[in-house]
Amino acid sequence: MDLRQIRYFVAACEERSLSAAAGRLNCTASGVSQQMSALEGRLATVLFERTRRGVNPTAAGWRFYDRCLAVLRAVSEAEMELEDFAAGLSGKVSAGFAPGLARSVLPQALARYTRDFANVDIEIGSGAADALVHEAAEGALDFYVGQFSRPQAGLTAISIGTYPVALISGSRLGLTQMAPVHLRELANLKLSIPSATHSLRPKIEEAIRAGDITVERTISIASLSAGLEFVAQNDWSSILPFWIGLKMLGDERVTINPIEAPELSVRLALIHPAQRSLSRAARQLYEYFQQELRSSETEWRRIVG
Repeated sequence: MDLRQIRYFVAACEERSLSAAAGRLNCTASGVSQQMSALEGRLATVLFERTRRGVNPTAAGWRFYDRCLAVLRAVSEAEMELEDFAAGLSGKVSAGFAPGLARSVLPQALARYTRDFANVDIEIGSGAADALVHEAAEGALDFYVGQFSRPQAGLTAISIGTYPVALISGSRLGLTQMAPVHLRELANLKLSIPSATHSLRPKIEEAIRAGDITVERTISIASLSAGLEFVAQNDWSSILPFWIGLKMLGDERVTINPIEAPELSVRLALIHPAQRSLSRAARQLYEYFQQELRSSETEWRRIVG
């Protein structure tokens, strides 16, 4: 067994198709098929159920997949250690962040990072969560930080923490700045609801169905910036993570209110390709981001408290 067979096998498991695995690895489908047959023969175990639509790993196949991921991660770590030893902290980092984090927390982390590590090239992606998760799965991103709830083959999701949310309203609504609110007591809210799949939307909709939030009208705006500008110019509100509220505290057009009830929160995760560990440069960028996130949370709790 060699690394090529392991890489072919992992790709086939994640793509559920030998031809799709071949496309991902820039080789032929027949080559992947021959290697998988050889691997099953060597192990004397059926690793795939073959169908007209592709392949499905068997129970033994999934167990072997986990072992193969561990092998590929170990190889990746060994290669990165040698690169770091030879060149110091350099190279390239490609990372994605949920739009609110990219707007509110990331800039301070990037300012420090670019000052401290002049030899690292950086590419930052921001946009719809589904698209960024897909890019991470394809290996186009070293990692993604955002709200994430569904396990996905080929990705490792590490919980960062659970964080409070805030009600962000146009000042025309007449709420008191930073006064804690019970949303049930705010009758007939006009609410702008996040549109992203991996977001607060399901929790907000459940609270509306349960009667914990009473709404007069709702609107869904895909762009975070457009949604916030709409709220600022009208008497509408939006429920968003605290870091967005903290960033907007200086905007006189909006009012920020911590939410006491119902209990709403967001869970963040660090998501990266399961086959490889984060490079030293990527780990350092993530650490700087974590430091800024902790600092923002401390400031929010100080103001609220």
